[in-house]
Amino acid sequence: MNLQEAVDAYRMPEEARALISEHRPLGLAGPTGAGKSTLAQYLTQMGHYAPTVSDTTRAPRPFRKGSEVNGVHYWFLTEEQALEKLSQGGYIESKVVHGDTLYGTSITAYKQIVDSGRIPILDIDVQGMEEFMRVDPDFEAIVLLPPSFEVWNERIDARGDMTSENKLRRFKTAVIEYNKPFENRQFYPVVNTEVVEAARIIESGEYRTPEYRTYALGVAAELRDATQQYLATQ
Repeated sequence: MNLQEAVDAYRMPEEARALISEHRPLGLAGPTGAGKSTLAQYLTQMGHYAPTVSDTTRAPRPFRKGSEVNGVHYWFLTEEQALEKLSQGGYIESKVVHGDTLYGTSITAYKQIVDSGRIPILDIDVQGMEEFMRVDPDFEAIVLLPPSFEVWNERIDARGDMTSENKLRRFKTAVIEYNKPFENRQFYPVVNTEVVEAARIIESGEYRTPEYRTYALGVAAELRDATQQYLATQ
């Protein structure tokens, strides 16, 4: 059985269902360049939250002047280790990206944060968030938005680690993410103009107010439409 077949056949174990129902996470979705990592780091420094470190079967990538660190950025597994973990019911959620790379939230990593008395931060895609929603109907997720298409595009180009092909793939995914709050009201858009303000909006629950949602949906629509226009020219 390959990774895709194993993930397709995987069913969330009862242990995982009970865990997320009793200890609801903060779900952070959004496109590359929206600032999810910076926001998660800021919330962690506040002391109430901690990011859940996902498993992946891809190799570590360059990070700043070194490379990604095992157990900090991801837990890096071989395909064989991931298949074994899937067979043992070790994941809350998992997916295969680009046809050959597994990403997954392990029960062990999630429990470590819960046992420390903090709230887990989940930085996963919108499909993964919807898995949580099926288990816990009251679960809601934040879709973090950059303040404008121009700022977002500049952030991505400034990374310097993305090929044109990868950029187009990320933009196509971003259209889905920008549109998700219009399709599913359990996704709440939050505009990340500045990290301290974005954290305040999340902590206070202001993102749930009709006034803020209307504003943020307007930004999401502008981002979606500008991204679609960009893709149409490529």
